[in-house]
Amino acid sequence: MAFLFMAELQGWTAYRVAAPWDKLVHASVYGLLSGLLWWGVGIKRKFWLLLVLMAVLGMGHEWFQSYLPGRTSSVWDWSADVGGSLTVMLLLALVKRKEDGVEGRYYR
Repeated sequence: MAFLFMAELQGWTAYRVAAPWDKLVHASVYGLLSGLLWWGVGIKRKFWLLLVLMAVLGMGHEWFQSYLPGRTSSVWDWSADVGGSLTVMLLLALVKRKEDGVEGRYYR
């Protein structure tokens, strides 16, 4: 996340992706960050804590972008951030559930 903020300060992310593909970039970056936190820090049992953390980071990132020249902030970008995080975390939770051998209606 710090790299992302520093890259924006240096102007490295000034070349924006055209809409609607920019939402895919937002979802992918925050999905990757969520996955790294999930596996690296071991927050596997704190699903909601990680989701709230990513939502707050996304909100802070959008707020930060509102002060950069040539950049705008948007609720839709923030929702793509949260959506990407949620998607990756749900997929990881399903994988963990299958690895733990939890039987359920999805695994019969």
